[in-house]
Amino acid sequence: MPIKDFLKYLTILIFFVGGCIKDIPDAPILNQPPKTFLWLFPDSSINEGNSRQRIRWWGEDQDGIIMGYLFAAGKLFDTAITLQQLDTIAWRWKTTNDTVIAFPLLQKRDTFQIAVRAVDNSLTRTLPDQAVIRFSPTPFWDRNENGVFDTEDEILAQLSGATDPKGASLGIPILNQPPSLVFAPDPNDPSAIMQQPETTFTAVTFAWIGSDPDGDQTITSYEIALNDTAVPSRRIAVPGNVRLISLVVPRARSDTASVVADADVYSGTFSSTRRLRGTIPGLRLDNQNTFFIQARDIAGDTSHFIQMPTSPRKWYVKKPKSKLLIVSDFITGGYGNRDSVLSFYRQQLSQLPGGEYSNVDVIDIGRNPSPNPAQWKRDGKFGLMVPPFVDPALIFTLHLYDVVFWYTDPYPTLGVAQYPLFQYVRDVSHPGNVIYSTMFETSSDPRGALVDFSPLDSISSVDLTSNRLLPTMGDDRTPQGVTLLPDSSDVGNTFPALKILSNRIYSPVYLRSIYKRADAKYIYSMNEDNRDPLRYVFTTTLSELRSISAIEFQAWVCGASGVILHTSNEGVSWLSQRTGSNNTLNAIQFLDATKGWCVGENGTILQTSDGGVTWINRSVITFEHLLNAQFFTNGTGIVVGTNGLLIRTTNSGTSWVSLNSQTEKAIRDVFFVNENLGLAVGEGGLIIKTTDGGQTWKLIPPITSSRLNAVIFTNNLNCFAVGSNRAILKSTNAGETWSTQSSFPIADPRSIFFVDEERGWICGNNGAVYRTIDGGSTWSSLLTGIEQPSGRTPGQTLNGITLASSLQGWSVGSGGVIIHTENGGSSWSFQPAGNINVAVVDGENHFVFIGLPLHLLNGDGNNVKSFFEHVLFQVFNN
Repeated sequence: MPIKDFLKYLTILIFFVGGCIKDIPDAPILNQPPKTFLWLFPDSSINEGNSRQRIRWWGEDQDGIIMGYLFAAGKLFDTAITLQQLDTIAWRWKTTNDTVIAFPLLQKRDTFQIAVRAVDNSLTRTLPDQAVIRFSPTPFWDRNENGVFDTEDEILAQLSGATDPKGASLGIPILNQPPSLVFAPDPNDPSAIMQQPETTFTAVTFAWIGSDPDGDQTITSYEIALNDTAVPSRRIAVPGNVRLISLVVPRARSDTASVVADADVYSGTFSSTRRLRGTIPGLRLDNQNTFFIQARDIAGDTSHFIQMPTSPRKWYVKKPKSKLLIVSDFITGGYGNRDSVLSFYRQQLSQLPGGEYSNVDVIDIGRNPSPNPAQWKRDGKFGLMVPPFVDPALIFTLHLYDVVFWYTDPYPTLGVAQYPLFQYVRDVSHPGNVIYSTMFETSSDPRGALVDFSPLDSISSVDLTSNRLLPTMGDDRTPQGVTLLPDSSDVGNTFPALKILSNRIYSPVYLRSIYKRADAKYIYSMNEDNRDPLRYVFTTTLSELRSISAIEFQAWVCGASGVILHTSNEGVSWLSQRTGSNNTLNAIQFLDATKGWCVGENGTILQTSDGGVTWINRSVITFEHLLNAQFFTNGTGIVVGTNGLLIRTTNSGTSWVSLNSQTEKAIRDVFFVNENLGLAVGEGGLIIKTTDGGQTWKLIPPITSSRLNAVIFTNNLNCFAVGSNRAILKSTNAGETWSTQSSFPIADPRSIFFVDEERGWICGNNGAVYRTIDGGSTWSSLLTGIEQPSGRTPGQTLNGITLASSLQGWSVGSGGVIIHTENGGSSWSFQPAGNINVAVVDGENHFVFIGLPLHLLNGDGNNVKSFFEHVLFQVFNN
């Protein structure tokens, strides 16, 4: 570019730059505050209305955008809001621009203010919804909402210029609306209300629901009255947050009253929230009563009184007359119907010395309106006399008495008894005394209700029906004249004998064995049956038992439905262990008294390190069922199953490796004589062998097509395999070749066990057990008591057999049967062993539980009277 052109353009540039500089102001333009607008929706005019209004607001900002709003509502000032007052209000931060406001009213009519201030984007701090903002002494976020600026709060200096200084405000005249009230609906039938039985003693519970258009929190109290609402001084008020109250006349008051008594008013449940609110006069004794209630709100408005009951229902209050309450949970079952059984108990109690039990009180909780009441009760429905609020109504009722005698039919209503009896016995202010007599036809207490309220640790899970294989385990047919044996260890407190009625061939007592709590004591037992055939041999479970493992005097059994049973006393008692699995468990193995494994269907693998107190899930994901296992150590083992499944772990089940079993047939058993040499057998005569700890396997040519159920080594060379179609195979060269023992007497051998090279046992179908003492050359039959003669229904199948020594052993099978030997199998007894425990008393002598119907135990004509006399006057010391 020529120099003269350059100078020309430079002059023009200087001219324009100089002109621009001249137009720049000395100071920036200040931010303009936003404006706020407020609207009462949907009317443009403000009329007196109720206290629930929809409010809408918005803001405008000429030099920015609206970031949010400061909102305040309520009785802000006694006069219209002034500009100076705005900075004294506690504001709430909101980003929305509408809301529904419900104002609590202190009087019938009032005026409330609403104030809104828009905030523009010169506030750069993001605030949470509903944050409390204050402007005095300087704008700040009142984080702890205590009304003063302190170290927990945050200064918001930008708010001064970002907030509409005037805002928008509105005064709204409000008309208070009265509350309304209804009794609480039945959760099982919303069309019905929860109401007390038509007859109660002097303890009853009522519940209601109050509401108010101005907000339910505006209900300040509920006023209740009995039989008359005309006299305000005869009412009592309870706070507005109370929704349930109980009226209770204590015995010290009702015993001295003749016609009418004052009732204590309690709110809340019995054990957790019970609180005495005062007393109310006018409860009529042995007469009809009516309960009234109304709601009152903060402005003084009240609802109409509602009442319970309404016609045609009645509410009759009975005055307690005795120190013992009978709770009849009985429809039918055994000897007599409901009326005759109740009459029997009344008669026995009336004959006691002193006459104080000659006129006892009764609650019949079994009575119901069904044309088939027994079925109605089987379905778990409650009787008409069961209060809708078992807690607290029934608990308060029980506490009116020193003793409760509760008896049931074969379908005990455990849901009603569970919590009230628990609280009744354990209440330190008035510990109750309970006699509980029950039967167990259909349920073994699946919810643990009995264990909760009675001195029991557990009860048998046998489902007592009579249409099972003989001998019937847990049969309901107990012969006439059987005597319950009282415990005689405490000479000074020996219970009288009880005896089954003798006017029948048998009585349906639905026998189960019970297990006491540690602090309780057995007081009655029943002898084992010695008839042929056996009728009430007891079993701990009816689930089929598949396998057993024993270590000295302890043994563990597994079976269907995830059951694992354990005995620590040579089988005298067996207790269930919780596994967390409902899958059938097919095999169990314990390495010592603490370390054990169990396998079952759907890939279930369980491990324990504490004797089965807890079981760890080591299951694998598979469609196959696991049929057996052997562990060399707690860390290394082999598991076999259907479709040729064969897996191995070397890290205690943390991971599993699938191995080539050379077959797709089900492998039913596996046995290692040492960590390297092992055999497995299964369907279709399958035999496979490993010599490297299970890493590789080879097929052994089959010599039978029968299913092989079990295999065992007796030493490093000799081994046996047994299975269906009377198959018993023997090998003398570690399983390389096999020979068949012909005409074996058990049709379907299921399990085989040797304690040494010479002595072994086999068990199978129809309760059969055979023994060898010559290494399997010959086998002799052992009588178990389960086998049935030809032509009769076969006995239980024995699936597993084991011996902890050459003398002591067990065999388990279908129907939950467990048999035990102490002489190498020469004789067998059913377990649990010994007498069957049927009654206990707790350690503090407050609760006597008997697992049989007392009305069937009066065989000598005065047994039950003697029982009541001993319990009431000696055990309970009444």
